[in-house]
Amino acid sequence: MPVLLDDLDLSADAVAQKAVDPKFFSSKLTGNGKKIGLLNESLLPINTATNTAYAMATDIEVKQSSTQHDITTTSIPLAPITRRALNAGGSFTLPSPHADDRFAVDTASSRFDDWDVVFDMTPQALVFYEDKSGDKSTRDLVIQYRMELYFFKKGLPEPEYATAVPRSAGYGNHAAAVFLQWDTSPLENARDYVQDVLTPAGLTASNLGDEFDEWMRQYSIYERITRLAQIWDSEAIADEVCRYIQDMPAGPTEQQLNMLAVQLRYLENYNVPLEAYRQIHKQLDATFSGQIATKLSKQNLSLLMNHTLDHLEQMKPQLIVPAQPATPPNLPPHLSKQQLDALTTHEPLVMTQAGAGTGKSTVILERIKYLEACGVPASDITVLSFTNAAADNITEKNPDVGSMTIAKMIIDIYSMNHPRHKVSAIDTIINSIDIFYPNSQFAATFRHRLLEVDQNRTAAFTALNTFVESHFDEVIALLDRIEQTSLELQIIICYQKIDDMAEPAHVQSKYLIIDEVQDNSVFEFIYVLKYITKHAQSLFIVGDASQTLYEFRSANPRALNTLEGSGVFATFKLTTNYRSNQEILDFANVVLGGLETNQFANIQLQANSLAVPTADSFQEKVTLEYHEVARLTGFVTQDLQAIVRNTVIPDYVDKCLDRGEQVAFLAYSRREVSLIQDVLEKRYPDRHIASLVSDRVYATDIFSKYIKFFWNDVLQAPPANAAFVVSQGIKDNMDKLTKNAANASVEKAILRTISEWWIENSATINGWVTLCHQGTLTHKAFFDRLRDNLLSFEIQRNQQKLNINKQKNQQRKRKNLESKADLVVSTIHGAKGLEFDNAVVLYREDTKMTQDVKRMFYVAFTRAMKSQYVLGYGTVKNPPIQSSYEQIVTALTERDKKNAARALGIDPDLLDDNDSAAPGSADDRSAVTAAV
Repeated sequence: MPVLLDDLDLSADAVAQKAVDPKFFSSKLTGNGKKIGLLNESLLPINTATNTAYAMATDIEVKQSSTQHDITTTSIPLAPITRRALNAGGSFTLPSPHADDRFAVDTASSRFDDWDVVFDMTPQALVFYEDKSGDKSTRDLVIQYRMELYFFKKGLPEPEYATAVPRSAGYGNHAAAVFLQWDTSPLENARDYVQDVLTPAGLTASNLGDEFDEWMRQYSIYERITRLAQIWDSEAIADEVCRYIQDMPAGPTEQQLNMLAVQLRYLENYNVPLEAYRQIHKQLDATFSGQIATKLSKQNLSLLMNHTLDHLEQMKPQLIVPAQPATPPNLPPHLSKQQLDALTTHEPLVMTQAGAGTGKSTVILERIKYLEACGVPASDITVLSFTNAAADNITEKNPDVGSMTIAKMIIDIYSMNHPRHKVSAIDTIINSIDIFYPNSQFAATFRHRLLEVDQNRTAAFTALNTFVESHFDEVIALLDRIEQTSLELQIIICYQKIDDMAEPAHVQSKYLIIDEVQDNSVFEFIYVLKYITKHAQSLFIVGDASQTLYEFRSANPRALNTLEGSGVFATFKLTTNYRSNQEILDFANVVLGGLETNQFANIQLQANSLAVPTADSFQEKVTLEYHEVARLTGFVTQDLQAIVRNTVIPDYVDKCLDRGEQVAFLAYSRREVSLIQDVLEKRYPDRHIASLVSDRVYATDIFSKYIKFFWNDVLQAPPANAAFVVSQGIKDNMDKLTKNAANASVEKAILRTISEWWIENSATINGWVTLCHQGTLTHKAFFDRLRDNLLSFEIQRNQQKLNINKQKNQQRKRKNLESKADLVVSTIHGAKGLEFDNAVVLYREDTKMTQDVKRMFYVAFTRAMKSQYVLGYGTVKNPPIQSSYEQIVTALTERDKKNAARALGIDPDLLDDNDSAAPGSADDRSAVTAAV
């Protein structure tokens, strides 16, 4: 039986009840509004940047960083509504400021004193500058404030909202009006702004001197930014956006709709709660016609997810479901009730939230068998997996079932409809656009959208999807010309034309099953939901949002939560863990309890074992060693190897190996894994040490970049010399074609690639030269062919490198796992889905630990079957992980004592805080203590 999390008094840092502060926007916003940190109490609303070049852009709508000449500029939006949206025109409203926040402007001496006038400010955005060009790095912060001057009609109740009006319009007939202006130094400029607004109204202020200055100096920037973070992190963000939507005029102009679209994309800067997105989507549907609401929903992937779910829900009665089996199938007796309920359901849309080690693969395999027992041919079933290895496993066990990755399914559909488009790296596509479309504004915009996606910019995928939809024919014509596409473009185009695209027979099915669904990108979710709607298929998905690790590949744990909270899917959950003992799971449950992704599933893992953990057994099977350090990087570079060598190995690893058991070392980074592996290889030269760390492969754009910048040099040469000019030109300009030209291994790889190109293509190119000499091929045609040959080689070579590397990594990983190595080293990402006898987890403590890092360690803490050793380090004294560990020991100790009391016939509720029975003899109390 697990230790119930309710029994543990975990700190706010250890669980999901987190305190929201300015770090919600960026980890760079240090401080707590006191004396230290960036946002300290001495920070005033004035631009004090040391460099006069540090200015504020008019509109900051995307959180992003860029570095030039050792100066990193980070732009951070803060306010829920963009500046552009508020300036778009219309009668938009802002909430009236609280009486404790605002400054009351005294206009009592004015002739036309019919108004109460108050002033307030809201931080709209900020720019953070880090200059590392000198001996000592410097930091500057520029904050843009929205200055707000409110007019409330005297004699009327103060309304909750005031109408934002342009200064030229005056406050007119509004009972409450607010005038807006943006400034980075309101401490210097606000009083002039206030007076400039008051003067046309015949008003003067008598307290814009010291009193106003004192209010400005007491203005807490830290507190105001914290409030904004709390809005973004709660359903209050929906209130702000829905109010903006409600304020739209009945017949909005195209400009106003465009500004709303910008506002909806703006939300993608931060993790907005999914319930907020549901409210915003409902407001869009209630305010606009179906066509406009649909168009607006496409401006934000989470809104598009809700929109697609609504359509799927309308289709739900038409979706196919399996018939009841003619005879009850023989189901394996080892299946739990939770597993049986999930795999035998006849609901058309099913989601199974499966905690770590709860038998996801078993449920999928038995679901296939159950569908076949219901009369469903195996050929009508398709399983989509996240990895090729998982897909191959399904094929091996069920040859007649369709099995592939989602990426493979999309590639095959796309290739059938656009067979000339070769999958290429975005860098090569961008270079090709520059080569073929040097003067096209459309191509330049398309190029920019692709570059943003490649750089993983905020809302970049949404913007690309919208652009493709608006310029679909032009996009396809461009891709036809360059004969290239990318994985990102493939899924967007398949989504845009899902109703028209032909589909290969092997991807068609009636029952779709998706494994490890949490690792899919948000747009893959959207595509699959639309695909199901198109084909009226049954959908059965299995996953665990708390094990989402691939956010760098656009996976989003909230996507699965959106499905779960929508009510569209019948949901099941698996909590019985078949991998680990309860002691390990008790520790993992503490991390799981602190994950926002677990808010709907509410999973607490329980071992498939009757053994009851005790305080002693927990401390025997879960070891925590924590090191408080001055610097985090110093621990890894200076202390890690010595601690592994002198403590972890003799105290833990040797004992595991003596029992004939395997030990896996799991760490976050490749560097940490490498340092640990080095120690193990020196300590155990005769042991098999397997590494699960995959080799990386990098695409090259050396040929396409050379064509883009230096093709005129080639055109000056006769055809017979052109290939030599290309080869020599790349060698001579290597420093301009790659950032790593000084790296000897990079230079060697480029020279090898040039040589391989010539070896593979010399016969063809020499044949073209001969045709030129014979006069049957023009010089222009020759150079066009040479250019296309170089581009084609680059595309083909990149794809070959990717495929070969992927295959090599899979084979090595499979070989290492099958060999049952004594020792295994891996990143936590690389160990996902695997299990080991024992595990050593390198854990970095951080009281402000982000959710993605917590999910990663949850995965790490659920890999071991028998025991685990947690080697923690951090700058925190008495960290949450240590207090959690101690509280588990305390809870188990209390439970042990109560169980011992019950065994002796003593009521455990009568035990006092000193673990003795209040009534009863001293012998009874001694017996309880002895029993424990």
